[in-house]
Amino acid sequence: MGKFINAKFQSACFETGIVIKKGDPIYFDGKAYGEKSTVYKENKENTDFLAYIQANENAYFDNFCLTNNI
Repeated sequence: MGKFINAKFQSACFETGIVIKKGDPIYFDGKAYGEKSTVYKENKENTDFLAYIQANENAYFDNFCLTNNI
């Protein structure tokens, strides 16, 4: 499983070959992927979706606790 980080040095995207400058956001899983690569976009979409699900679960639990005086 990779991480979204900012590039620490200049490199190239493994998938597209586009130059990644220091400070650019990348997806890193042993290889660096720039913002225009499909790997970056797919993982970003999955991360956003999981955050949306977690927010809904937290809201449901908070509402449950309020209605049941927990």
